Amino acid sequence: MAIASVRAMAAALILAVSGSACNAQTTTPRLTMQGPAERSIAPVPRDALGRACLDVEAAARRQSINSDMLDHVVSFKNSCPRQIKVKVCYLNSTRCNDLDIQAYKRVDTILGQMKGVGFFRYTVTQR
Repeated sequence: MAIASVRAMAAALILAVSGSACNAQTTTPRLTMQGPAERSIAPVPRDALGRACLDVEAAARRQSINSDMLDHVVSFKNSCPRQIKVKVCYLNSTRCNDLDIQAYKRVDTILGQMKGVGFFRYTVTQR
């Protein structure tokens, strides 16, 4: 009798877990990928083959405690053997972050946080 009740509890637990997994798929996405940075007039550092040294990605990431608040995250990956200084700003704003990205490293920065704003525009100036 005890084995049957353990099996019934295990089946109920599996059903509960699979049901919550189905519900999780209907929620809003945790990340909203952004478009490329706006063009700047500053020259772009390049490697020996002429490729841009920095790979830039941006996303609006929902906070886990308050899902209405979004972090505006910009990620940089340096694929060159030298340090690159970067200034990333909201478009037409003085709200900026200055970063030093070491050779062959990745750096993530939170440009800002806003309630309900899932899309943002930004500029990147490389030095």
